[in-house]
Amino acid sequence: MKSKLVIFYLTLFVSLFSFVTFAQEDPPADDDPPAAPINSKLIWLALLGIAFMVFYFKNKYQNIQK
Repeated sequence: MKSKLVIFYLTLFVSLFSFVTFAQEDPPADDDPPAAPINSKLIWLALLGIAFMVFYFKNKYQNIQK
């Protein structure tokens, strides 16, 4: 029972110590960079995704038939 209690306290100490060591204060306020648009190449991304799924399912179907 005593060893389980020691392991519990040691685990608790290590987890709390890691929270404290990785905590950071907020840096001073800097100008944020402008937001990057994602909608300029969305059509190409959708077409590439569809082509990949056709390729994937075509190969999977061929492997099942073998």
